[in-house]
Amino acid sequence: MNKENLSDAIGLVDDDLIEEALAHRARHPHRWKGVVAMVACLCVVAGCLLALPFLPGRGTIGPPLSYGEVEPSWGTTTQAGQDEPDETVQKIFLTAEPTLPAMAQRPAEYEETAHAAWWDSVKAQRDQIKGYTEGMTDFYSRTMQTFLAGEPGENRVYSPLNLYLALSMLAETANGNSRTQLLDLLGESDLTALRKKNSGLWNGVYLDDGAVTSRLANSLWLAEGDRWSYRKDTVEVLAKKYYASVFEGVMGDALYSKALQDWLNKQTNGLLEEQAGNLKFDPDTVLALASTICFQAKWTDEFSTHATQKGWFHTSYGKDVHCDFMRRGNMTFAYFGDKFTAVRLGLDDGAYAMTIFLPDEGTAVDSLLGVKNAQVLEILQKPDRSELGKYMQVEMSIPKFDVVSDRDLKDGLRALGVTEVFDAEKGDFTGILSPQTEPVYVSQVQHAARVAIDEEGVTAVAYTVEIMNGAGAASDILEFTVDRPFMFAITGPGDTILFTGIVETPTEA
Repeated sequence: MNKENLSDAIGLVDDDLIEEALAHRARHPHRWKGVVAMVACLCVVAGCLLALPFLPGRGTIGPPLSYGEVEPSWGTTTQAGQDEPDETVQKIFLTAEPTLPAMAQRPAEYEETAHAAWWDSVKAQRDQIKGYTEGMTDFYSRTMQTFLAGEPGENRVYSPLNLYLALSMLAETANGNSRTQLLDLLGESDLTALRKKNSGLWNGVYLDDGAVTSRLANSLWLAEGDRWSYRKDTVEVLAKKYYASVFEGVMGDALYSKALQDWLNKQTNGLLEEQAGNLKFDPDTVLALASTICFQAKWTDEFSTHATQKGWFHTSYGKDVHCDFMRRGNMTFAYFGDKFTAVRLGLDDGAYAMTIFLPDEGTAVDSLLGVKNAQVLEILQKPDRSELGKYMQVEMSIPKFDVVSDRDLKDGLRALGVTEVFDAEKGDFTGILSPQTEPVYVSQVQHAARVAIDEEGVTAVAYTVEIMNGAGAASDILEFTVDRPFMFAITGPGDTILFTGIVETPTEA
């Protein structure tokens, strides 16, 4: 299946097509052995799961998403020295891809009727997040402290929302204490509540109106073959409740790994192509889940390129970096915490923002992850109500940066109490495997993220991959010069934290 097939395939196969496909399987058992699934959204989860000759039929998954229909896409590979494709490496890729929300596009120039239609569309989308961001503080706090910790000079980027969505899908595949540990970290008592929260978060954060991109995607990748059997009801839940595209293929084959890489690159606009290129299925992979997020927005008040000046950034490891500093002065919210100052930079229509946290001279940036973490979260989750804030004139000088990180979150998740899914002897994945006849465990939780800013705005992307295998005092004017290591966070509707990171070394001029 080539990249164009993967990009264009949209919708779910209907019942008639399923019956036809199953009949085809009976006639050609060597071609059709199972279903492969994966979830993608800024988080990618890849794992070993069971195979099932099934694709979910169309169903109601709640507005504004719906399912269309698509013919199965066929692909073949030819082994070295062969003139004809080998039957043993022939693939069948089935797609079950939800149609994205249809949104009115923002008019290029103001016209009352068109502008009203666009704004009604945006409000309807954002209204779906109401009430579903409650109870996220503990998850934000614990995971930020864990996944933003690092060495001096190391840039770190992490998407809390992306990881939350990816772990939620993983919880659907687990059972017993394996599921309980995931639910405890996610702050929910059962799957019903978790599904509602995920739907609210997914729909409330999603926006693609021609001016702002805040696009989420999930996918499920299943292994073709008779070795594993997948639970139909769980695959349906992932497709309908988590808006996951469903794929099937031969684990360990280069063509199937390429399909995963192409899918990730499509969802993240190719901005994590190098990182995605390292992701591959091996023959022991049972199942994979993937989740991605792609965000792009302009500043509410753009920086003038004419005001940008070169200057020195003083790193924590003793090297000064020459870089471009964006400069502007305007009224905005400034916050004065315990040994740090923060400034909120509005993005587009005001529902999104980037907040930059600058430690005082002589204070390590990692201190923002410790005892000061509560103040950081108060600013991010109550930006207009925090007692630390003041609306004032800020003269700012901020370095342009383009930072990326790629890490396996497995050890960090263990430290947060999620242990059994990584243990081949204890991992219980009977939530999707029917039955689980062999030991199965999560071998990777690969999370890659990238955030860049310039005079025009912000671009940020991320994915998480989970792979399962068998066996100070305010003044009237604040001078805010960000010339040393700092922390940032990008928030969206409902003050959801989309991205956060620590910049130790900005982009060198």
